[in-house]
Amino acid sequence: MDELRLLIRKVQSSFVRSAEPHRVFDALLPDLLRITASDYGFIAEVWRTPEGAPYLKIFTMTNIAWDDASRAMFERNRVSGIEFRNLRTLFGAALLSGEPVIANDAPNDPRGGGGLPAGHNPLDTFLGLPLHYGGEMVGMIGLANRRPGYDEALLRALDPLFQSMAGILAAVQLERQRRQAESALRASEARWRHCFEVAGVGIAQCGADGRLREVNAQMCELTGRSREALIGVPFGELTHPDDVPGDVALLARIVSGETPRGTREKRYIRPDGRVFWVQVTVTPVLDADGRFLHTIAVVLDIDQRKRVEAALAAREALFSRLASHVPGVLFQFHFDAQGVGSVPYASDALRELFELEPAAVRLDGRLLMRRVMPSQRKAVWASIDAALKAGRNWQVEFEVELPARGRRWLQAQAKPQPLPDGTITWHGYISDVTERKRYEEALVGARAAERANEAKTEFLSRMSHELRTPLNAVLGFAQLLRSDPAAPLDAGQRSRVGHIERAGQHLLAMIGDVLDVSRIEAGSMPLAPQTLALRPLVEEACALVTPTARASGVTLQPPSGDAALHVHADPMRLRQVLANLLSNAVKYNRSGGHARVETSAPDRQRVRIAVVDTGVGLTPEQHRQLFQPFNRLGAERRGIEGTGLGLAITRRLVELMGGTIEVLSEPGQGSVFAVTLPRARSRGRAAAAASPPPGMAGLEDEHPVHVVLYAEDNRLNIELVSQLLELRSGCELRVAHNGREAIASARAAPPDLLLIDMHLGDMTGIDVIEALRDEPALCGVPRIALSADALPERQRAAREQGFDDYLTKPVDMAELLGCLDRHLARRRA
Repeated sequence: MDELRLLIRKVQSSFVRSAEPHRVFDALLPDLLRITASDYGFIAEVWRTPEGAPYLKIFTMTNIAWDDASRAMFERNRVSGIEFRNLRTLFGAALLSGEPVIANDAPNDPRGGGGLPAGHNPLDTFLGLPLHYGGEMVGMIGLANRRPGYDEALLRALDPLFQSMAGILAAVQLERQRRQAESALRASEARWRHCFEVAGVGIAQCGADGRLREVNAQMCELTGRSREALIGVPFGELTHPDDVPGDVALLARIVSGETPRGTREKRYIRPDGRVFWVQVTVTPVLDADGRFLHTIAVVLDIDQRKRVEAALAAREALFSRLASHVPGVLFQFHFDAQGVGSVPYASDALRELFELEPAAVRLDGRLLMRRVMPSQRKAVWASIDAALKAGRNWQVEFEVELPARGRRWLQAQAKPQPLPDGTITWHGYISDVTERKRYEEALVGARAAERANEAKTEFLSRMSHELRTPLNAVLGFAQLLRSDPAAPLDAGQRSRVGHIERAGQHLLAMIGDVLDVSRIEAGSMPLAPQTLALRPLVEEACALVTPTARASGVTLQPPSGDAALHVHADPMRLRQVLANLLSNAVKYNRSGGHARVETSAPDRQRVRIAVVDTGVGLTPEQHRQLFQPFNRLGAERRGIEGTGLGLAITRRLVELMGGTIEVLSEPGQGSVFAVTLPRARSRGRAAAAASPPPGMAGLEDEHPVHVVLYAEDNRLNIELVSQLLELRSGCELRVAHNGREAIASARAAPPDLLLIDMHLGDMTGIDVIEALRDEPALCGVPRIALSADALPERQRAAREQGFDDYLTKPVDMAELLGCLDRHLARRRA
């Protein structure tokens, strides 16, 4: 027993001097082997895996190496310890059960688990003794080859030593755990400090008073201040004034425990005055009892992000303003991999163009197609499909039916953008083209109407030519019969020729009226408004009607009123208006009646011209039908000549010149037809009315003979002009029957005057003039058009191409001879 007590004191003394297990137990193991008469053994600690499974860590062990490999293993692990994890052994049985294992027939003990490695020292007997301390297994003693074996008595005898060894192992393990914990803490602190300093975000420790206690390098860099300048500074000194109240409120909630964590975006101010944005996440740090110690604030620089967000917000605002002011819908249309379409974006103009909310369309793009007219949906889908397959831009026009605005025409166009996932997004624009479509339809109608008017004009031109050509012969020869001094007519013959002339003149007037009505309806009536002296025009119109009035027994009284008035009107058309009204005042008057023209100025802007007669007057019913074309109000039953077009033409001419016409009439009391026209100021000498056609005074016989080249393809017209020129002994007529013949004749022997029909067989009169334009010998030769085409636009075109005068068929003998006299006299001069 004394020896055991000495051994215990030795163990305890060694532990005091050195806490390393292998140093303590290296000295103990030989004594233990000697006391127990064992050949070899080990002293080990019980360690555990992270999963809690036990294994042995042997620091002290009898060197039983049997070859070089085992010797190297023993030497390599002598200090760090040898791990034994194979628990299918005798010591494994003790380790797993926690109870001593005595195996006095070790080779045959079933707990041995399969024997020893080749070359291992023999194992005859074995003792595996777990060491417990405080209810925990802390180590194990393994002894082998005691003769005659191990028993319980030995265990009881050595129990004090074993208990002491267990206490030492427990103390060693506790010390190791303490050292490991301290080392881990130091490492953790080092890691935390390293992370704290090298973190890419600012980190600050802040007390409940809001003052900074610790900051990292990044926090210093963010704020532009040194660590010394930051420690002890309230965070409010770093913060933009507008953001301080929010910070104070958040800190109060965290200190009180109301909020476990808080994140907010705020602004810091650097010492140089630069303001920048940060995101601050504040977390409280509590002690073991849950009391507040301080906060840790993680500060992230988000200034660039905020600038980008601001730029994006500005661009979004700009885009929104642009989209809201663009007269159409900006949209995106997306097709996914399955070909299903959606509308990720549509501008607010969708409310007007489709009467749909953009948000609703984003949820269900089919709403757009439901607005399309059912008859056009298939075509719209076909255009989308074709654009998808071809990968080209999409454009289509379609009609929609809107609840409030009805039918509207829209045009959609978009450009595809293939995406990396294989889908396609279309970016496009939809505009309302209703007005354009209406304009196009109106333009098509207008062009059709224009073509119809052109055809109508051409027809009227041809009809006028075809009607006036025979009338030219009828009236021309009638005038020759009446005026031929070589064969004077008796009274009966003169009467019959007069009937022919009057009938021809009536037909000619009707043709003129029909042409005027057609031009007015087509909007092609040519007007040349100018400042005119009114009295000369009135007197000229009275002179034109005087013969008819005298023959009808109606007195045409002299004009009355202001003789100095001027009007703004077309002289020819105003003369036509006055002549029509005066003609009616005579025709519908009574024998012995009278008619007159009164002029006045109701105000500074208007002139009033009233034609007053003492005729039969008008009934209210006749008054209502007065201006209807071809309505003669029953005059045809009284044998009064007329076409029923005169008043209709008169009113339209007055309106075209910016005036009005009114009628005052009662049955049996006569009528007043009053025309009101724009008044004009006199600017020196106003345009004079065209002089009446000259008389039939001819050229004197003693003047040299003048050659007149007449181009005409109608035999009767040639005969008529030939006989008319026989009245002029100073004229020689040379005839060309077509255009080519006229050109050749003029070049071969230049005439003194060219008289050219506008419709020759092979070309027009204009073509003839154009061919002779550059002939030096024909320079200054008068060019006179003589044609049955009486349309004003043809006359204007002829004058523009170089004709000096334009006479229409049926030709008036006096007018033709006067025209020839005038131009030949000018040529002679």
